[in-house]
Amino acid sequence: MDRRWRGQQGQNALESLRSFFEYQDSLPVLSSDRRCAAAADVYSTYSCLHAAGRETKVLSSSGANLWYLQVLSNLDATANDGAESGSNAGQDVVVPVSASYTSLTPAFLSSLLDLSPADPPCIVLAIVDSDGTVVLNRLSRGIHAPAEGFTGTDTLGTGKRSRGGERQ
Repeated sequence: MDRRWRGQQGQNALESLRSFFEYQDSLPVLSSDRRCAAAADVYSTYSCLHAAGRETKVLSSSGANLWYLQVLSNLDATANDGAESGSNAGQDVVVPVSASYTSLTPAFLSSLLDLSPADPPCIVLAIVDSDGTVVLNRLSRGIHAPAEGFTGTDTLGTGKRSRGGERQ
């Protein structure tokens, strides 16, 4: 069994995961067979987000001829009254893209940012491999401040560096 389904949280998410065929039947109809992700890619993205405790809604863009997911809330962090928690609830747009998609151009990526309701526009690009592996990447236009709560200490060194790049 995949790592994301281990532990109590994963087991609870696995029990509430919709079947592929049920999910596929709920996908909006697209105008063309030429798209950046197949139904299986969208389902892999849905299951990845579901395992992480995210509630999603699948939408479509007729202009770009693609499916995308809107993250509605964090299921684990909802308050007792069911209210959404966090300032990004309903703001994250996740666009599944097959790793074998060959038309991933700067113009295409720029058009994806038009799907974002956030200001400045920002989306999460979900690259889906043929085995169902999903890699999430945040994509935005321009330079943005780090996410709330990010200190950078887990990825950046704290020691000073000399002119040659060696730690002092």
